[in-house]
Amino acid sequence: MRETGRNKIQLHPETPHLVLCEGADAYFFLLWFLDFLKKDTPAFGAFRVYNVGGISEIKPYLQSLSRLEGFKKTVRSLCILRDAESNAASACQSIQTALREAGFAAPEKPCCRMTDSRAVYPHIATGFVLFPSCSATLQNGTLEDLCLRLLAQENAKTVLSSVEAALAPYAKQLPRLHKNRLHTYFSMTDAFVSLKLGEAAKGGAFAYALPEMEALRAFLLRILDDDLQQDF
Repeated sequence: MRETGRNKIQLHPETPHLVLCEGADAYFFLLWFLDFLKKDTPAFGAFRVYNVGGISEIKPYLQSLSRLEGFKKTVRSLCILRDAESNAASACQSIQTALREAGFAAPEKPCCRMTDSRAVYPHIATGFVLFPSCSATLQNGTLEDLCLRLLAQENAKTVLSSVEAALAPYAKQLPRLHKNRLHTYFSMTDAFVSLKLGEAAKGGAFAYALPEMEALRAFLLRILDDDLQQDF
């Protein structure tokens, strides 16, 4: 399920597991990943995805969520997804601080499910994920770096070689090279030219079944652990 815009924040009993994403690209990428997972495991439908906007908006978004009527009663878990960017360790600390200051458990590392009896919300499990690794291993980079590893077209490697050759003379003057690489790749295909990342994800640009996504799938499954146990 989806939710966009801070002025549209709502809670729904049927989706008690919340995922906060940094920006529209991450939001739609995860949305279509969850749709993929639900085909084999309907329990993934218990997640609701929110777009918090930029990195600096994570803390105020958490505070806005926690003030909603029925928050304590409805919410069972809360996850944050964002880019590691150029300093994965700093990204971890930023998320941990935001969670802790908003009254939630603050996991020590990515892809770790945690509750804390000392927190303001001790019953709400928390966790966070950093792109591009989507695992407990810290790695600098972005969602676009991950997407380049998930390209589904048969000739993707050949096209990427052409992309790298085309961008090489301009690499030093492109501050967002990760985006240039991905969107140059899109522009060299008929199916994805002119599409945004989320639109390309919906159109099948990325192979969600690849091993690079297994750590994220397993982490989200652990978040659902209590619900799954109750089903048996």
